[in-house]
Amino acid sequence: MMKKDDVLSEWNQSDEQVDKKSAKKLVWRTRLSISFTVLRTLLFIFLIYCLYMIPVSVYYDMSGKAAEFDRLVSTLVETRNPGIAVDKYGMRHSAEINPLLTQSTKATLYRNVGDYEVVVGEVTAKKWLFGSIRYKLDLNNKYLNEDSSSYIIAPDLLGKPISNDKSESELMIANQLEKIEDGYVAQARFSTRKGMSPQKLNELISEYDVTVHQMPVFGGETTEVEVSYGRAGQFTFAQTLMLRPFMEYDNKNRPSASYHSLTGEEAIESSVKQFYKDIEWLIENGNYQEQDIDKQRLAYIKANDFQVFGAMVTGPIREIERLLEEEMFHNFQLGGIEVWNWTEK
Repeated sequence: MMKKDDVLSEWNQSDEQVDKKSAKKLVWRTRLSISFTVLRTLLFIFLIYCLYMIPVSVYYDMSGKAAEFDRLVSTLVETRNPGIAVDKYGMRHSAEINPLLTQSTKATLYRNVGDYEVVVGEVTAKKWLFGSIRYKLDLNNKYLNEDSSSYIIAPDLLGKPISNDKSESELMIANQLEKIEDGYVAQARFSTRKGMSPQKLNELISEYDVTVHQMPVFGGETTEVEVSYGRAGQFTFAQTLMLRPFMEYDNKNRPSASYHSLTGEEAIESSVKQFYKDIEWLIENGNYQEQDIDKQRLAYIKANDFQVFGAMVTGPIREIERLLEEEMFHNFQLGGIEVWNWTEK
């Protein structure tokens, strides 16, 4: 006959097993309940995010705000950086806005070398809701410490005498060019020994088989407008605004018509008119570091003659070589060399 203590022991063991099974079931039920709660919460948050971001993104695109931001960035880059341009048509639909209403965009940068548009890097830009536009150029420099200095401001624009001395850069580039065979094209930029109208400079350049893509515009820098500058002997360097080829925009800031270059009287006239519109539009619609300086520059240019003091050109090697012989041009810099791809005039 089973003892009473043995029976109680079996009952206790049986109860413990039941309790363990119940506890395990309770733990798994709790875990599943928590998992479903977390999942439902995440789905709810995602739904709220979609309900918020979809109309914001649609409005941002449909209202033209995205195209406006792209235009702001491309105008900033092209009006202050020598030798590079923004792929504005490839830039379409690249601007985005995030939940914190920070705008961002990126675009390809290129140089005009002959008839090629040679990719040289990328620009990325951001604008926080209550901040200013910040952009960064990521250039694929071929050489370490590649020269990217600004144009030399014509001495007469600064109230100084004109110098006819040859600089070391001209002698070095002349030596480089004479060693390059026919069958190549290059991008080059140079300064002028005196300030002149874009039409006058275009007239001088028209004697050569090259295409003009930029001209630095004097906006009173260092004389009436305070900007950072550098000096090398008698020469003064300072960042200025750039006259670029005419680009017209529609009422939603999308590119609608353009000239490929500054070559020719009609292209120059249209580009100068558009220059005023672009800088006025930039000042009115942008929020960027040099906004106050641009106001002063624009006021100076309107009050004085529209003067340029250099150019960015591209063409066959032998034509670039001929430009070196022009007395009015100096401080040459090469921006890129490619195999022949040129439509002769």
